[in-house]
Amino acid sequence: MIESITYTSFTYTRRGLFERHKVIVTAMLTFRILIKKGIVPENEIEHLIMGKLDPNPGTMPEVTRSYLNE
Repeated sequence: MIESITYTSFTYTRRGLFERHKVIVTAMLTFRILIKKGIVPENEIEHLIMGKLDPNPGTMPEVTRSYLNE
């Protein structure tokens, strides 16, 4: 029942959106579903969306360092 309601809500919502906004709404809905089901922790989604820097990132591998500029 929850899957049916979610899909129906998404279908009606996407009808009123521009094409470029459909992907954003789909991603937001998918992230909420993954958090609700406990598949992905909320802090990982926040990190993906907010892009907060890690205060202790560790060292960069030499292979990566060879093609990235500072």
